[in-house]
Amino acid sequence: MKDYSIEYLTEKINSKKTKMYFKEVSSSYFNSNYRAAIVTLYPIVINDILQKLEALDEIFSDPVAKDILDKIKSFQIRNPNNPEWERDIIKQVKERTNLIDNVDYAHIEALKNDRHLCAHSVISKEEKLYIPNKETVACHIRNMLESFLVKPPILSKKILSTIILDIASKESLLIDKESLEKYVISKYLNNLNSSTEIRMFRDLWKFVYKIDNENCDYNRLINFRTLYLLYKRNKSECIIQIENEKEYFSNIRNDESIINFFIRFIAENEFLYSKFREDVHLLVSKHIEINPSGKTVSWFLSYSYTSHLETVKSLILNNFNNVHPYEATSNAYQRLIKIGYAKGYKNEVNDFIVWKYINSKSYTEADQTFEYVLLPFLDNLTKEEVKKMCIGINKNAQTYDRKLAIIDHVKLKNIILNRFKDQFDFSKYKNIFK
Repeated sequence: MKDYSIEYLTEKINSKKTKMYFKEVSSSYFNSNYRAAIVTLYPIVINDILQKLEALDEIFSDPVAKDILDKIKSFQIRNPNNPEWERDIIKQVKERTNLIDNVDYAHIEALKNDRHLCAHSVISKEEKLYIPNKETVACHIRNMLESFLVKPPILSKKILSTIILDIASKESLLIDKESLEKYVISKYLNNLNSSTEIRMFRDLWKFVYKIDNENCDYNRLINFRTLYLLYKRNKSECIIQIENEKEYFSNIRNDESIINFFIRFIAENEFLYSKFREDVHLLVSKHIEINPSGKTVSWFLSYSYTSHLETVKSLILNNFNNVHPYEATSNAYQRLIKIGYAKGYKNEVNDFIVWKYINSKSYTEADQTFEYVLLPFLDNLTKEEVKKMCIGINKNAQTYDRKLAIIDHVKLKNIILNRFKDQFDFSKYKNIFK
């Protein structure tokens, strides 16, 4: 074992307090104080066990962790100078929690035995105190780091079920992506390491894209947002996970809602589309033939993003499938627009927004387009683009003659005034600004 691996693993210790305490062990080891390293390592492990139990109790409301802690506190009150509880806690944690397995338990027991030898004199020996060699100490340090100290308080499957149930119960409070992310990060993810988040991403994938039951259907949106949060925080690692487990991640149910969520994921990560099996590609292709919203967002199937905008324009003008009106949802248009901005196509996106509103074919379409496509992004338009839009509105009665135009175009005028002051001549557009 090379010394640098100790330093590397130390940085991955889950608890900030444990990481601070561990500096004493590391310092002793690198200064060849091997007996001191063993003597200090064991109580740090015991302390980390207590911290993990407290996290399980306080953060995750784990009844087993609470019971173990209560028994320890009760024993310490009755026997304040008796360290016997340290021996019992390791066994309790092994048998009643998922924090350590049989191998971890054996490593901790071995450390405990060597710690006893290092801390207590042996009268029958010429060397009264046992001094371990460098290799033994390095082995103990590595075992404690890899088997226990770098682990989070709770493993992925248990924490995932906890999070899913918790956010589902608070759906009315976590009404948007931002509030959900703040809540999940502060309550859960700040207490986990990256490897656990990646395992959670893998496990949560099937809840979003495979499992089909009433609970999953109801919570699919909030679960998708949580999945995407995990992906954003561990993007490189999650991409590798998808590449390495193509069969698992390609196991996607043929369901309209589920495929829409898959398209939503790929639309912002188009390079991943090729990582999935051909049958998944077929599901997407068939889906967008009958689903305008899916078609709107799936720009990754077009030659380029800008060519996709032209395709959508053509579909809007000529009706979807040459039969039905192209009735994509406002969320689909917003998603397409935000992706375009993120990719740097500001001029092309602005042109599409303007085009979409001034080509409204009904009062209802104009109402929806103004509220959900134009207004949220109006501040992105340049003065020339606003002028172009006003010229188009002034010629289309579906936009200026509808009932809500009285309210909407007052909003439009106020925004233009706020941005361009007296540089804009409203008198040229008498149908809009009355």
